[in-house]
Amino acid sequence: MTVQPTMLRPATPRPAWQVVVGLVLVLPALVLLITSYVEPVFWTFKSSFNKFSGMRALSGGGADESVGFDNYRQAFEKGLGGAIGYTLLLALLPLLAVVVVAPAVAWAAETTGRSGRWVARGLLTFPLVAFAPFGLAVAHFTDGHSQLSAFWLGTFGFVTATAALLYLAAFRSGRSPWPGVILGGMLAVLAVVGIVLQEFAFALVFQNVAPDERSATPMLQMTQNGFVYFNFGLASAVSSVVLVPLLLLGAAATVLIIVTNLRFQVTSVVREARTWGWGPLAGLLLIVLLVTVIGIWPWLSHITDDTDRIPGTFVNTWIPPLLAALIGVTVAGLAAFGISGLRPLGRYSELLLLPFGLFLFVGNAPLVLREYAAGATAGRLNTFLALVPPSRVTIPALILLAMLFRGQALRREVLHQEGRPASWWSVIWPGLPLLGLAYLATWFVQAQDTVWPYVNGTNTNPTGLYAVFSTMQQYGYRGSGDLPYARLLPLPMLLLFLVLGVVAQLLYADRVALHYGLPERDHPPRT
Repeated sequence: MTVQPTMLRPATPRPAWQVVVGLVLVLPALVLLITSYVEPVFWTFKSSFNKFSGMRALSGGGADESVGFDNYRQAFEKGLGGAIGYTLLLALLPLLAVVVVAPAVAWAAETTGRSGRWVARGLLTFPLVAFAPFGLAVAHFTDGHSQLSAFWLGTFGFVTATAALLYLAAFRSGRSPWPGVILGGMLAVLAVVGIVLQEFAFALVFQNVAPDERSATPMLQMTQNGFVYFNFGLASAVSSVVLVPLLLLGAAATVLIIVTNLRFQVTSVVREARTWGWGPLAGLLLIVLLVTVIGIWPWLSHITDDTDRIPGTFVNTWIPPLLAALIGVTVAGLAAFGISGLRPLGRYSELLLLPFGLFLFVGNAPLVLREYAAGATAGRLNTFLALVPPSRVTIPALILLAMLFRGQALRREVLHQEGRPASWWSVIWPGLPLLGLAYLATWFVQAQDTVWPYVNGTNTNPTGLYAVFSTMQQYGYRGSGDLPYARLLPLPMLLLFLVLGVVAQLLYADRVALHYGLPERDHPPRT
């Protein structure tokens, strides 16, 4: 079946209701963007130029006095430059996985047809749901591994699986997949750099016992300056230095998506060419899974260990992230449909993604000082409410959903211009499974976050991270066993995410294609 590029005629003017409803749906996300990202970023930059103690933050006070760039000078004197260099070293193997291993796996899976894709998708779901950064860090530390090897081995499977699934979507487009692979790879590279710049879990575990400035990360330096030495001014300077590249990376990724018309589309195109058989796929999957198991086994072998008897740990670990996911993804989904589903500004609608995309790679860590100070001012610290992650709009989910709605909306316009019927339901329904996946993924990722539970977890409201970390500190732990690993990611939760993930991969994700450039029709031209 031939897939042909289609030059869309100028779209008819949007009816007033479509413009109004589209902009109204964006408004809640925009308000939460300002309160959850814009204001905290501004506060962090402003505080970085002041003498500001954490004790004043706890009492609800502000900065003491302006010190100019003195905090930045101190930060680099204390090794911030080396910490940034070390995080870039951490990124080397993940980047290799993204640009070499993952596309090879996706290509090999595609050449075997649907059966190969399904096997690859099913197996690659496991590294995604078994990824518990703090648990991996603790397990590798107690086994005597180095921080660098622990990070590389522990993250290899997760990074490879995530990138390979993105590349598989590029192969589903029905056109030449390589431009889509290249564009997806560029986004993956930007994401890896942005995420690694905020690495905290492995540094927290390894540097807590044997501090080594050469292996520190910027976010570890930030938490030490802010929550150990209570120097919020210096800590804000560290966060500000990291925020600048994160904002630039997010802007670059969003502009790339907009300019190249990159989008997802649920497709009926079938390409089942089998050119190489199972040999390359079997070999690549064997290598990936072998390295993955080596990396996660120190953690996975203890996943049922539970020596913690503090009541409420499970609830404190999983319910606050669930609340954050329900709010953040719902708001993101409405905004995504308003921007790229209803397309209120026509061909310029995706420009509305720019304010959100600017913060695409900004996580909790660089903004934790502001959120902690706000919690102190409002009297929320040491409460259950304080455990809810501070982000109120899930920007990665917003961008991904917008890319899908964009593809479906453009498909609808193509059908209309060809005189074929297409309802709004054809735009909405393909996004519902992705919305459900966004809820699950956000819930899982927020529950495995390290920074926010580390800052807010106490014996009054203990989380799984607090239970493990306090046990390590109490007993100076360096052996194996007697740590409540199960509190981080209980086996029933892992199995739940695994089953749901595999079902979603086979029944939905395998039909999602990554498109680029002009819209295309997935049916033969009418004669």
